[in-house]
Amino acid sequence: MYCKWFHTPEHFGIEASMATPRRKPARRRPRRTQAERSTETRSRILDASLQCVAEEGFQRTHLARIAARAGLSLGAIQHQFGDKAGVLAAAVERGFDRLVAVVAQLPSGSDGLRPRIDGLVHSIWGHYGLPESRAALEIVLQMRAEPEFLARALPYLAEIRGAIDRMWMGLFAELGASRDRHVRAQRLLFTTLNGLAMEATLIPAPPDAAADLDSLSDGIVRILRGNA
Repeated sequence: MYCKWFHTPEHFGIEASMATPRRKPARRRPRRTQAERSTETRSRILDASLQCVAEEGFQRTHLARIAARAGLSLGAIQHQFGDKAGVLAAAVERGFDRLVAVVAQLPSGSDGLRPRIDGLVHSIWGHYGLPESRAALEIVLQMRAEPEFLARALPYLAEIRGAIDRMWMGLFAELGASRDRHVRAQRLLFTTLNGLAMEATLIPAPPDAAADLDSLSDGIVRILRGNA
């Protein structure tokens, strides 16, 4: 016959207070500030914007679609960025901020010129291979005739170009090449990679870019050494 008392803690000489130790109250997480909540909201919106362009295409990227992806209301997006031009300009900034971070991590040192150029080319191309990076390029291409977008994006892009130029000079200043040669080398780098990135965006199965990247490195080395 089943006896309820048989299975009680007291039956085994255990006090009830010892059988079920009290749990310590969970520590409450510190409340986030308004600035922290706003930063998180902006980050969700920008990530959703780039993902929407990358996965659904620019023409289907509307504020309502961005809001759905971010899990936010349309009003939250308008509060943070105003309109579509504001959202997309900020999304472009996010994409190019990551490019600057890639260049900033490149080592400047005693390696020969060609290994450093190869590292630069492949690191930036790896960044361009990310869907979000190609989305940022597509936004710039699609919005290039929109005055409101350009008014917000162009000053930022000029700042980015200046930041990359300063980092470039930190990598290659010891070569003694003229300023004109440094400018030409940078232009060759980015026009080539931008073109390859757009090709990869427009063509479903683009050809392998390895040979193009190798030729690009050759061209940059020739310019910096004064052979082109």
